[in-house]
Amino acid sequence: MCDVETISKIAKCLEMPAGELELNEEQIVTRTCDNKVVTGFANILNKLAKESNSEIAKNSCCNREVEAQVYQWIEFAVLYVSPGSKDKHIAQQLLRDFNRLLLNKSYLVGHSLTIADLAIFYTIYDLMESLTPIDKENYLNLSRWFNHLQQRPEIRQDKKILNFTTIYLHGWATGTHM
Repeated sequence: MCDVETISKIAKCLEMPAGELELNEEQIVTRTCDNKVVTGFANILNKLAKESNSEIAKNSCCNREVEAQVYQWIEFAVLYVSPGSKDKHIAQQLLRDFNRLLLNKSYLVGHSLTIADLAIFYTIYDLMESLTPIDKENYLNLSRWFNHLQQRPEIRQDKKILNFTTIYLHGWATGTHM
């Protein structure tokens, strides 16, 4: 989801105060910090990245091209991934697309972790949690990326670690052989 909770988690990853987060009357997330109001999920994350001195923030703002790509991924999370993950058919297409994209990549933008990765990670967490072990094997590249991110405690925070080991399948495939 692209919501108050996600912004709070990303702010924590960036070692920044989340400020006062709430939904306005139009149900758009707003952040108030030091009497300054920023409206919109992507705008808030962009502002947090520019204010933070964390490695993730530096990776997200290292040049204009990276900044633009990160912003596009965040907008993609808001406009397509978050609503699409609620529909079974769109969600499957999203997972296939991410799996293809991550075939030769470790991160969504460049060669380092950015807030684009964080935004997509938190947006698809519930979707990944709902997958069976066999489903996860069908999306090996996405599973690798997701598992890599969730192993970092500052990213995972209060979320449980999802199981991506293939040994887990053994419990599902028990049987008697003669």
